[in-house]
Amino acid sequence: MCAEVWRFIAMALAEPAADSAELISEQPYQPEWLTSALGELATVALDVWQGEHTRLFTFPAVCPPFASTFLEDGVLDGHRAGELERFYGQYDLAIQGLPADYLGTMAEFIGFFLEKDDTSAAADFYREYLADWLDRFCDCLERHAEFMFYRELAGEIRRQARGLRP
Repeated sequence: MCAEVWRFIAMALAEPAADSAELISEQPYQPEWLTSALGELATVALDVWQGEHTRLFTFPAVCPPFASTFLEDGVLDGHRAGELERFYGQYDLAIQGLPADYLGTMAEFIGFFLEKDDTSAAADFYREYLADWLDRFCDCLERHAEFMFYRELAGEIRRQARGLRP
């Protein structure tokens, strides 16, 4: 398990821009499914990809990538976000622009631990902040995503999360 995988996940969850496909294809981590998924995205206009991202992830969303929405009946920026703000504060990190319980931020943080070879801290973080909702998010994404890219991303998240389970 390596930091690059979780950074890839964070990048894949980000809002698509004109250079997103190129940046994703240049990441050190390249899962088997990526070439086909990026090939599919190359056949659609950027605004169509952005529209799918918005439909899936931007609140109110079909599959909101925020812990609070799964744990607190659709609430955005709920108790879990507050817990994570305090947790990140212990590392002198202040999250800007998105609630602290955004999956992309949490994926980056797991990458941070793994970069320091602290797999125990990464597993603890997963158990404390992701284990109780991540499967539901992945189920939602697999069920509702129109593009292979997001359906395969859900499977990738599941595979990587299994490596963090005790």
